[in-house]
This record gives sequence, C-alpha cells and structure tokens, in this order.
Amino acid sequence: MKIGSKPSTRVSSGMANLILLLGVVLIMLTSCGKFKKDVKKQPPPVPVDIAEVLVENTPLFINAIGNVAAYNTVDVKSRVTGELIKTFFKAGDPLTDGQDLFTIDPAPFEAKVQEGEAQLNQSRVQYEQAKRDFLRYKGLFGEKAVSEEQLEAKQVDMNSKLYQMKLNEAQLDSAKLNLGYCSIRSPITGPSGEIYIDNFNIVNANQDRLVTIKQIHPIKVKFSVPGKFLDQINKYNTVAPLQVDVLIQGSDKRETGQLTLIDNNINLRTGMIALEGTFANPESRLWPGQFVEVRLKLTTTMGALLVPARSVNDGPDGQYVWVVNRDQTVAMRPVKVDRRETDMAVISEGLKPNERVITDGQLMLRPGAIVITKEQMQKALQATTSGKDGKVDSIKDGANKVQKP
Repeated sequence: MKIGSKPSTRVSSGMANLILLLGVVLIMLTSCGKFKKDVKKQPPPVPVDIAEVLVENTPLFINAIGNVAAYNTVDVKSRVTGELIKTFFKAGDPLTDGQDLFTIDPAPFEAKVQEGEAQLNQSRVQYEQAKRDFLRYKGLFGEKAVSEEQLEAKQVDMNSKLYQMKLNEAQLDSAKLNLGYCSIRSPITGPSGEIYIDNFNIVNANQDRLVTIKQIHPIKVKFSVPGKFLDQINKYNTVAPLQVDVLIQGSDKRETGQLTLIDNNINLRTGMIALEGTFANPESRLWPGQFVEVRLKLTTTMGALLVPARSVNDGPDGQYVWVVNRDQTVAMRPVKVDRRETDMAVISEGLKPNERVITDGQLMLRPGAIVITKEQMQKALQATTSGKDGKVDSIKDGANKVQKP
C-alpha cells in the first residue's frame, strides 16, 4: 500500500517571522482597544492548513508493478525446406489472420504432386486388373477349373495392389500439403517484428524462424503480490472477476481489465503469488514489454471516512490527529488508520464526518491552542497594513523592537 508522507518536523525561519509578525499585529490591535486586556496574555494564533473529514465510497486496492505481455506469440517457420522467393510485408507491419507472408519456391513441390498423381494412376490400373483377375478366378474356382491355392494367390495380388494404391493416394496428399505449405500465412492478428531471413535464401523446415508475431488485442499484464493477500483475492474473486487497473509510465490515463489468472503456487523464495490480467487494449496503448503500475481492486468500502494522509501523526501511544473545535482551538484525537490510498488515509476509528483536522503546521500546536488558517492570516495582515497607521514599515519596526532582549 502507498504510504502517505509525514508532516515536516522543521519550521522555517520565514514561518517563525510570520508568526512573530502576526503577534505584533495583535498587540497593535489590542493597543487600539479592539481586544480585551487579557488578550495580551494569550499567545498568537498558530497558522495552519485545515481539511474536513470526507465521507466517500473508497475502493480497496493492492498495488504492484507489472509487465505487459502479448496474449499470443508466434514464431513463424516454414514447414518445408526450400528457397524463399517472396515476402509480402515489411517488418513492423500490422498483420491479420490469414494474410500472405512468404512464398517458398513451389516448383519442386509441384513436380512431386505430378509424380504422385502418375503413381496413383498407375496403381489404380494395376489394382483394377488384379481385381478382375481375382473375380475371374473366383468363377473358375466355382466350376472346379482352378485350385484354391490359385484363387488365394489372385486375392493376395489384388489386396497388394489395393494397398499400393492407398499408399500412393497418401503420398499424393502429402505432396499436395507440402505444396500448400509453400504459401506461408499469418496464424494470428498482430504487429510483426523483425524479418530474420531475406529472400532467395534456403529455409530449413521447422528450424529457421522467419518472423515473430504478437497478438495485442487482447493483451495480458503479469504481476505479483505478497502471498498474504491470497485469501482476500480468492474471497472477492469468487463473487465476480476482480478489476485490474494499470497506469503506463508517463501517462495519467488508466487502462482497465479483469483478473484472469491466479497462479497455483506461491513462490517459496519471494513469498509472492503471480497474477495475470487481460485487457481489451482497443487503442493499442499497452505494448509487450512495458512496465506498468498495477492496481488490483478487491472491494469498495461504502461511506469511508477520509482525511489527508499528512494529517495523521505518530505518537508514543499510537497515531493521532489534531482536531479543530468550533472555537478554533485544537485537541489531540487518537485515531485508527484502516489503510492508505494514494495521499488519503481511511480512518476506521476516532473521527466523525465533517470534523476538521490540521494537515500542516502541527509542530507549533499544543492542546487548547488557537489556530488560524494561512488564508485568514493573510487577509488579516492585508487589512491591517491597508490602514493609515498600519503600514508595513511600522509593523516591521515593531517586530524588530519586540525581538530585542
């Protein structure tokens, strides 16, 4: 989870001078009779930043770093050995399923087909002749004109010619397949990569890689999360496929997909479990090999109390915030933080809706201190310096006198 930044523990000299200046302004206003005499004994208000406790439906995310991978990757190879004579595309072109890619010289394979056809025709003639001889001998055998051994010999010869004919048919089919393999087509839709073999080179069957094609519609994102989240992932994933959001580095637009794989093993060395999300990727913004920020959405907390993460402080007794009362005084309030989402903290105990908390300037606070927003303080200074007797130079002079021992 993303941890919010803690408030700065240093007070700049400029801020100290600003507080001192505000104190001088209050002293001057008091001398004019605008405040009661006991105001002189009160320390000046502390300038702070204030935020209101928000009530929002807040999703619960698990954050991770992921890697984009093609949905399918195919290394295109030739099924026959021969000369590459034509390429129908350029490296990097988008390809579609069934598109022509390469042509292997078909001449040797066409000759094989013709040879196979001739052999098949020859074996058919031989089989038909052997079949007629067998039928003739079968009739003679019925008339006791030939022996049983002679009939069996003709039957064996006929079957032999039949099997030879079937063998030649298979050889012809194989030759036709090899001829068809001379035209290499794309098996998937996706962008092509580098072409590895140029035309007029000999390509070895099932060995030489011609080009690699990657399917990116849809596309996958692989990432890992600590194994301790497995129970939660399985729990919420049984209700509906979990939503996965990814953010490309250098972009502020997220892509949304679904969780499609939970690995069946937790890595013993790292304690992480591998997950995979699938994205439609209609604009092709996700590209194989990219690193992306991943958010796996588990569920949504309805009516969660949110405050800026910088308003939460760590103390000896746990975490707390400074709450602003109606009279502009502050009080320390113990809180329990359920989780942090980006720069906001989800509070499970200690606060109520619409209460106000201090987000900056906590270092100068104490219980019961009076606070003023920096915007209010600026307006007060402008109102004071705009008076006839309240010029900036006179205030600075007064501030210098106060600083002297």
